[in-house]
Amino acid sequence: MFKWEAVLVEGMVTQLPCIPTGCSACCRETTMPVTEAEAKRLSRRTGMQLDSFTWENNGILTLLNDEKTRACVFLLTASSDVNAEGVCSVYEVRPEGCRKYPIVLNPKDEAMLDEGCPHREHFPEPSESDAIELLNLEERLLRKQ
Repeated sequence: MFKWEAVLVEGMVTQLPCIPTGCSACCRETTMPVTEAEAKRLSRRTGMQLDSFTWENNGILTLLNDEKTRACVFLLTASSDVNAEGVCSVYEVRPEGCRKYPIVLNPKDEAMLDEGCPHREHFPEPSESDAIELLNLEERLLRKQ
């Protein structure tokens, strides 16, 4: 069993309903985009080169998934099982898309809780402000192209 409890960042448990259970479903087979500034911050914090944790997906930097676990390269986990425990090794500097999740935009650019999140019923309903923040993030990501 993976011992994720030992690496929890102070305050994580009280902030998100998924953390106490070690849920990491959102970090599995992800296509999380990152801004250039976020990628550089992650590089500085981890000492990793950009190409070791990002790839270009239609011109947008995107976090890589580990080949073995099929999870974000920053997820500390030993399993590829979507229900396996895991914890983010860069939680305190995680990208804005990770910070906002499970809030996503629907096709009408309205904020909604992602149906793929097994804990979505424990999160508050998204606001108009959440939609604006995600639209601003999308604009920053697309501007790079």
